[in-house]
Amino acid sequence: MRTVVLVLISLQLSRGAPASSSVTLHGITDTLKPEDEKFAKALSTAADAFKEAEALLDDAAFVAKRGWNKESATEGGDIVYGKDTPHGKMVTVSTVLEGHVDAVMKETWTGVSGLPDWNPNINFASSIVSLTDHADIITYGNNDVLIVTGREFVSARMYRPIADGGYIMASRSVDVDSKPESEDKVRAHLHLAAVVFRPHPEDKAKTTCTVVMLVDLKGLLPQLVVNQVVPKIMVMDIEQNVKHFKQLAGKSE
Repeated sequence: MRTVVLVLISLQLSRGAPASSSVTLHGITDTLKPEDEKFAKALSTAADAFKEAEALLDDAAFVAKRGWNKESATEGGDIVYGKDTPHGKMVTVSTVLEGHVDAVMKETWTGVSGLPDWNPNINFASSIVSLTDHADIITYGNNDVLIVTGREFVSARMYRPIADGGYIMASRSVDVDSKPESEDKVRAHLHLAAVVFRPHPEDKAKTTCTVVMLVDLKGLLPQLVVNQVVPKIMVMDIEQNVKHFKQLAGKSE
């Protein structure tokens, strides 16, 4: 099953998404307003990313990390796993965040513009357009990591509540005419970024989350450097998120 899922993701990534002004997933329909029809391709891209993320996150082999290698670990002991794919190294990590799952999801979805205020890894972040209540397009840039200069991203996001009381959010890079590439940052390509938030099984005041990322950093980077930087980005971001949600819960150290 794991091989089938990863092959499916690879095929869909290479095909791209047909433009659609309306998509339905998990009983929720996202329909673009007439003035936002120009973002139909982005909406379809976000929907495809969501479906691929859900298939991967629900795969038993992925859950058991069969075929994945330990790459690194956070200060709190969360293990970052990696797996080589035709599009580069996919990485994933699971952790526990302070806060009820609904509050964690809301902060993650609505708090984009505040990211640089608490995450020192983020250089800038903002919303480009809110497409629907469950889909949007954002842009953000990270600071230098090791010897790799900061990259910028423009991605479409989508989220849905899921049956166990949690949420899945997924995103993928898109092209937006109003956001051409900047001269001072290389625009990276996010093949897939996803997170599943679930209520903690023993403490509803906490949230379990699993994050997945597959990114092409672009630029003339040796593969050895890329393989070091991508897990490092995951470690840095998850550590900052853990700290942030502790602060929001009034439990900062």
